[in-house]
Amino acid sequence: MTKVEEVDRLKRRLNWEGAGPLAELSNRAMDAMTTSGRAFARWVRETTDDRPLISLLIAVQIGFAVGHWGPRRAKH
Repeated sequence: MTKVEEVDRLKRRLNWEGAGPLAELSNRAMDAMTTSGRAFARWVRETTDDRPLISLLIAVQIGFAVGHWGPRRAKH
């Protein structure tokens, strides 16, 4: 087997066993989620500046919901 054939064989094996297109899809999904997260954070910041009491009420409700969904510690 020549060196060129060996390199081609190794490239095919790497493409077969590597992430390939999944890595590209993963990078695009992460970019989209990051962009959406930044937009959401910007919206929350603007809403907090405009209506601080409503934002406080929503934060308390979210905290209650997260606390309610947490692991149960009481024995039944």
